Amino acid sequence: MSVRLLTVCTGNICRSPYAQLALQHALDTVRPGGFEVTSAGTQALIGNVVDGGSAGILTSRGIASDTFAARQISEQIMGDVDIALPLEVSHRKIVLSYSPRHLKRAYTLKEFARLLDAAGEREPWTTRLAGLSTVEERWAALPAHLARERGLNRVPDGVDDIADPYRQPQEVFDRMAAEVDAAIERIVAFERQFD
Repeated sequence: MSVRLLTVCTGNICRSPYAQLALQHALDTVRPGGFEVTSAGTQALIGNVVDGGSAGILTSRGIASDTFAARQISEQIMGDVDIALPLEVSHRKIVLSYSPRHLKRAYTLKEFARLLDAAGEREPWTTRLAGLSTVEERWAALPAHLARERGLNRVPDGVDDIADPYRQPQEVFDRMAAEVDAAIERIVAFERQFD
C-alpha cells in the first residue's frame, strides 16, 4: 500500500503534471514505492500531453513525461486520494466540491510545505509522530496536525498560489518550476527525517 497524492491545476498540462512527476521522482529517491502521485485538472485538456514549457524542464532533469495524458478531476478520482495538493486556493475549493471529506486533507502544494515546516518548528515531527513506523501511518496522521497548524498560520490571499504559466514565455515556466521545486524539497525533507 502506498500513500496516494494528487496534484491539481486548471488544464492539467503545465503545473500539476510538473508537480506530479517532479514530486514522484523526488519521493522515490527517499522512499521508493511509498508514494503514488497522480494529477488532474479542474478544466482539463483531456488527453493532452505535458505542455512543452514544463516537459522541457522535466526532460532536462531526467524525468520522463512522454506517457502523461491530462485528465479531469472527478469524484471517482478523489475517492482514491489520501491528500490533495492543488496549485491554487481556487483549485482547493473545486477539489472540495468533488469531495467535501477532504476538507482536512487538501492543501495547496505551497501551503502543505509551509505548514510542514511551521508544525515541525513548533514540535519536531519525529516527536509528534513517534510510534508511527510506516509511511502510511505517518501520512494518515499528518492532516490532523496540519489542520491545527493552518489555524495558527494564516497568510494573505495569493501567497500559497503558484501562477499558471500556460501560453506564457519560458521564464514563467521556470518560475513555476522553481516554486514547485522549493515546496517539494520541504516535503522530501519531512519524509527524510524518518530514515
